Amino acid sequence: MNRRSAKYGKGIYQRCDATCPPQGKTCRVHMWSYYVELPNGPNGQRRQWTKSGFVTAKEVADARNHTIVSDQSGLLPSNGKQTVEDWLTGWLEGKTGSESIRSTTAFAYRMHVDKYLIPYLGHMRLIDLRPRHVTDMLIAIRKEHEEKRSKALTANAIFDTEAEELNRATPRRRKNQARIKAKHIPVPRPFGPATAHRLRATLRSALNAAVRAGEVPRNVASLADVAKASRAKVKVWEPEQLGEFLDAIAEESDRLHPLFHLAAFAGLRRGELCGLRWQDVDLEKRIIDVTWQRTTAGHRVVESTPKTDCAESRVDIDERTTKLLQRHRKNQIEERLRWGPAWHDTGLVFTRENGAGLHPDFVSYRFEKLVERHGLPRITLHKLRHLAASLQIAAGVDIAIVSKRLRHSSIKITNDTYGHMIGTIGRQAAEAAAALVPLKNTGEASGKKPA
Repeated sequence: MNRRSAKYGKGIYQRCDATCPPQGKTCRVHMWSYYVELPNGPNGQRRQWTKSGFVTAKEVADARNHTIVSDQSGLLPSNGKQTVEDWLTGWLEGKTGSESIRSTTAFAYRMHVDKYLIPYLGHMRLIDLRPRHVTDMLIAIRKEHEEKRSKALTANAIFDTEAEELNRATPRRRKNQARIKAKHIPVPRPFGPATAHRLRATLRSALNAAVRAGEVPRNVASLADVAKASRAKVKVWEPEQLGEFLDAIAEESDRLHPLFHLAAFAGLRRGELCGLRWQDVDLEKRIIDVTWQRTTAGHRVVESTPKTDCAESRVDIDERTTKLLQRHRKNQIEERLRWGPAWHDTGLVFTRENGAGLHPDFVSYRFEKLVERHGLPRITLHKLRHLAASLQIAAGVDIAIVSKRLRHSSIKITNDTYGHMIGTIGRQAAEAAAALVPLKNTGEASGKKPA
């Protein structure tokens, strides 16, 4: 039964039972609660606001009055029972329905919401969400990923041992008979600080919208503790290894040789390479305008303009790369003539045999297979972009020029990523600057030690 407050009246009560003192007497066991009937919402829905957990009747009465004043001031959420899942679902539908974000961003948002945010936080009321809840979620996800990775790696090690034992126990009938290969289970990717920051960024974007709508007073995701994500130092091939790779695939006449060459010397991203069109290539002036890209959302190909401003999209290419693209264009014209009406006129620089566009995931897969075939250290396709930067830095190109050629949004990104590669260049600059100043006494002739 509910025991109303004799002093503060309707809406202030204790939820008592038969063991409590009779009405009019003080119950010191149960907490105080309140409810208040607010004006109907914009769609006519009933708005009844309740809250429990107060020690005294005065505390709960003050809280009830504050709720009424907050609602009159437009500071109270329209629906106090709305869960985090309710808000995230509506927010995401609004984002994707209005097409205000890129397909790739929408895919990332959807993955974060469905895989992490709703399972861990969706059951909570939106107004009850606190910074510690976000921090606890990120810690729990990291621990869960570490456990899954450990189990998968242990299982794969067992499978490798079993396959090796079978290979030793089973004699091969023929000299070139294939060995038994272990079947591996997928190993989840690590949930590191960078991934945690991206997940929090999705929640922060959703809660920013909630703040603007007046559903919450502050963005708790911005206040949550997240491990600092430091930009990893880039490790790439040596110039000799790049030369070995490009020479090898050129001798094989691999059709993606020009694409990988351009990636290594112009620093274009995978999506920019797959979306590069001949109309954006000026071979006479040796200039490429990066205005189109083919990326993926999941496994689905998405075509769009790059994030980089068109005013900063121009990339100069060297003479050797220009000649390679000229030969590639000639070969593509010959392919077009052979295919005739069946040719797909996409206008793309790098295509399949019939002119259709390349799937970006296939390009990455092909690169990794070629690297493995020629026994080179394993790197990802994106590392060719890093390699393009390291070659320029090793050649003494100013970091500001490197940043502009890579089309970074700020030189800080370039410096944070490639600053560790500038060591020898810095020493060369120091020696060159010192050589400009003629000094008669360098401290070497006298043999005296400085005081």
